[in-house]
Amino acid sequence: MKNRLLNKPLGVVILVAAVSLVFSPTFANAEIKITPPSNWQANPDNNSTSLIWFQNSTKSVIGVKKAPDFLSFPLFLAGPFVTQFLADKGVLESADQIYFGNSNSGYRYFLNLSSPSKLLDSFSGLPQIGSFLTTIPEGYDVPYKGMLILTQKQGDLYAIIFLSPKENFDSVMKEIQTTLDSIQFN
Repeated sequence: MKNRLLNKPLGVVILVAAVSLVFSPTFANAEIKITPPSNWQANPDNNSTSLIWFQNSTKSVIGVKKAPDFLSFPLFLAGPFVTQFLADKGVLESADQIYFGNSNSGYRYFLNLSSPSKLLDSFSGLPQIGSFLTTIPEGYDVPYKGMLILTQKQGDLYAIIFLSPKENFDSVMKEIQTTLDSIQFN
């Protein structure tokens, strides 16, 4: 019982770190190199540590972000806690470990999201969450499927997230596979 009580605060801290990977600004010296998906619109705020693209025709979003230095946790700690948090929220479809691209590995989560607005409601109170999901046009509040990958290189933690309406998820996922395989963290 005592271990469960200790794990909850640590789990919340690690969850905030994982969500912050995707949604908060970073000021680190690390650099993400990636071949962007063709025919996708780049976020005008993209920089070397935070990259987001949107595909208007499918209402899909892909992003890669470095965690701020103060939120870098070892991947072996962050991965299982994020798994439990997503399961507790009822959005986790499956979780596994993945190897991709340029010697990258990490934890991969597939998520079932009833809609972008419900996702916002689920994580209300966390800073910057709206800045990522606002690339999905208002009024397009349909069931989404998502993929989140947490990975770590040279002590820096990164998140890769892909969101697409459920009906397009598999086909768009195939389309962005070369983009995922091109990711390099320097």
